[in-house]
Amino acid sequence: MFRFKTKRVLSRLMYIYSGLLVASSFLSVHASEESNGTLQTTKLVQAQSEQGGLLSLSDVLTRARANDFRLKSLGIQAKAFEAEAKASDFLPDPTLFAAIQSLPTDTFEFDQEPMTQLRVGVRQMFPKGDTLSLREDINQEQVGLQTVKQEAYWIGRKQSIEKAWLEAWFWQQNIELISEDRVFLEQIHEFIQSLYEVGSKDQSDLIGAELELIKLEERLIKARRSFQKNLDSLNTLANETLTSTQLPKKLESFDTSTLTLAKSNDLVSSLQNHPKIRLINQKINIAKSKVNLTEQSLEPSYGVELSYGMRSGDNMDGSSRADFFSAGVSVQYPFFNRGQQSSQISAAKHRQAAIELERSEALEQARFTLKDLANQYDITRDQRVLYEEKILTTLGKQKHSAMHSYESDKGNFRIVSELFLKEQSAKVQRLRLLVNEQIILSRINYWLN
Repeated sequence: MFRFKTKRVLSRLMYIYSGLLVASSFLSVHASEESNGTLQTTKLVQAQSEQGGLLSLSDVLTRARANDFRLKSLGIQAKAFEAEAKASDFLPDPTLFAAIQSLPTDTFEFDQEPMTQLRVGVRQMFPKGDTLSLREDINQEQVGLQTVKQEAYWIGRKQSIEKAWLEAWFWQQNIELISEDRVFLEQIHEFIQSLYEVGSKDQSDLIGAELELIKLEERLIKARRSFQKNLDSLNTLANETLTSTQLPKKLESFDTSTLTLAKSNDLVSSLQNHPKIRLINQKINIAKSKVNLTEQSLEPSYGVELSYGMRSGDNMDGSSRADFFSAGVSVQYPFFNRGQQSSQISAAKHRQAAIELERSEALEQARFTLKDLANQYDITRDQRVLYEEKILTTLGKQKHSAMHSYESDKGNFRIVSELFLKEQSAKVQRLRLLVNEQIILSRINYWLN
C-alpha cells in the first residue's frame, strides 16, 4: 500500500514539476514580450476610446475638458472683459443744467430787470488725451489674457491627468504581475506539499512557501489600493465618476520627436509660443498700455459748455428783449500735481520691467528643466533596456536552475524564494521604468508640444 501511494505521489510530482517549468519559462519571457507590444507608439487621441469598456487616456482627457469648471469660468471672464472693452469707448455723460439768473429780490418779477433770464444749458467733459482708446485696448488685451490663461491652465491640467492615468496603468499591470506570480507560487506550494507527504521535504519548506503566498497577498492589497487611489484621482480631475475601471493593456505612448528639440540649443525660440510664456507676454502688453494710460494724466482735459438764456419784458424803445446764447471752453491742466503724476508713471514702468524679468526667468527655468528631463529620459530608457535584455533574462535562468537543484535535493527553498523575490522586484522595476519614460515625455511635451 505504501508503494502504491508513493507511486501515485511521484506521478503527481512529475505533473506539478512540468507545470512549474512551463510557468517559469512563461514568466521569464513575459516581460520581453510585453515590452515589444507596449513600446509601439500610438497617438494619444484614438478613435477607439471605449472599445470593450476600456478607459483610454484620450477618453479621460475629453471628459475632463468638457467638465472643467475653471475653463468655463475663464471663458466667461473673457466675455466680461470684451463687454467692458465695448463700454469703455464712450464719453462721460453730459451735464444738463437750468437756472434763473439775476432775479430782482425786491419784487421777484421776471420782466423787471433786463438781465433777468431763465438759463438752460449743457456741459460736456472730454477725457485726457487717448484715455478712452487706451482703456478699450487694455480691456481687449484682458480678453486675450483670459484666452491664453485657458490654454495655460488646460495643458497643466492635461499633464496631471496623463500622470494619474499612467500611474493607474502601472498599478493595474502590477496587479497582473502579482496574479501571475501567485500561480507560480501556488504550484511551488503544491509541489513542496507533495514532497512533504512522502517525507522528501521538511515542514519548514512548506511553511516558507505558505509565507511567501501571504506576503504576495499583502502586495496585492497594496497594489489594489494604489490603483484605486489613482482611479479616484482621475475621477476628481474629470469631475465625474468614470464608469469604466479597466485600462487598456497596451500603454498609450507619447511621441518622442520632442526629445530632439529638448536637447537643442535653440530652445528659447521654441518656447516663445508656449501658453505660459504667451501669458507673460500678454501681461507685458497690458503693463505697457497702463504706462501709456498713466502718461495721459499729464495731458490737459477739456470741457465745453453751451447755454441759452430766455428773457421777458420790453426794452426802453418798446421792442422785446432778445434772448442770450453762451458758449465756452474749460481746460484742466496739471500744474500742481505734476510730481504725483510723474511718480505714478515711474511706478507703472517699474511694474512693466518686473514682468519682463519674470518672462526671462520663466524662459531660463524652462530651458534648464527641458535639458534635465531629456537627460532623465535617456538614463531611464537605458536602465529599462538593461532590465529587459539582461537582468530579467539572467534572473529567469538563475531561478530555473535553482528549481532544478531544489527538485534534486541539491538546493534549498530559501535560495528559490530569494530568486523569486528578486525576479518579482525586477519585473516591477522594469514596469516602473517604462511608465517613468512616458511621464518624462509628458513633462517634455508640456513645454514643446
